[in-house]
Amino acid sequence: MSRARGVRRSFWVALVFSAVVMAAPLGLDALGTALITDDPLRPADAILVLAGESRQGDRVMHAVSLYKRGLAPLLVLSGTPMGFRTHEAEVMQRHAKYLGVPSERIVAVKHESDSTRDEADVLVPFLRQRGAKEVILVTSNSHTGRAKRIFEKAAGPSGPRFLASPADDGTFDPIGWWMRRRDAETFFYEAVKTVWSAIEG
Repeated sequence: MSRARGVRRSFWVALVFSAVVMAAPLGLDALGTALITDDPLRPADAILVLAGESRQGDRVMHAVSLYKRGLAPLLVLSGTPMGFRTHEAEVMQRHAKYLGVPSERIVAVKHESDSTRDEADVLVPFLRQRGAKEVILVTSNSHTGRAKRIFEKAAGPSGPRFLASPADDGTFDPIGWWMRRRDAETFFYEAVKTVWSAIEG
């Protein structure tokens, strides 16, 4: 990261912190909840699970539960390399099979994206090629708001459309988040990322 970019990011970190302090009288729970988008679900063409899965596999478990409810006929599992000859998308695929999803209903998309924006640039064209018009987007609860905005912008008016469905991976509870170090770290990470994403356009 360049020095100028680092200075700008530090400025926005300070700005987010100041905004949280000023908004405290209005309710910190509301700020935490604002990170989360939980759309009413309807049948879609695919369920997309974003990279960054927890060790427990919470995103895949949530996605499989949606699949078993008949909300979509296909799981699209997005992942990045994890280490020597190990890929996140393949681990997610094995997990989904273990949970009872047939192999032909799973597509693992391997990529090396290091941001949600880059991930959207890979996955939106892939979903279009599959003919998807509406997609259920599964990611960690605190990530849903930012992820949906990024994917909708990448898709543009030609689509596909995205419905966010949060997976609870235990890293963020919006109620009383400021009283727990892990939840506070998650909040500030996502809040800064949200602002930074808006700056980058």
